[in-house]
Amino acid sequence: MARKLLLGSIDPTPKTKGKKMSSNVVSLGEYKKNKFMLMPKQKLFYLSKTELLEQLVSYYEAVKKDPFSLSIALWGEDLMEIISMKALTKELQDLADQHKKEGPRAAFKMD
Repeated sequence: MARKLLLGSIDPTPKTKGKKMSSNVVSLGEYKKNKFMLMPKQKLFYLSKTELLEQLVSYYEAVKKDPFSLSIALWGEDLMEIISMKALTKELQDLADQHKKEGPRAAFKMD
């Protein structure tokens, strides 16, 4: 009898019925920046050269918007450490120069 009473007292309807959930609209650029800012250093290590270049550009754009953000600073520190560990500083500079001269598709050899 106690079991029936207990089961009968459960309300199966969700409590959020009638309430609106707040929606956060985030631009694709912000989403990508936040995604990579939360990316662990181990995952950054496995990015290709062009992906690292994109990360570097995103980092500098983020710093321009918010130069005092601690999370952006930590993201940049991890990014710079990976670039120096992989000894890619010269190669990334060459890719950046190629990107400026020939456009973004040149790095992927799509033309």
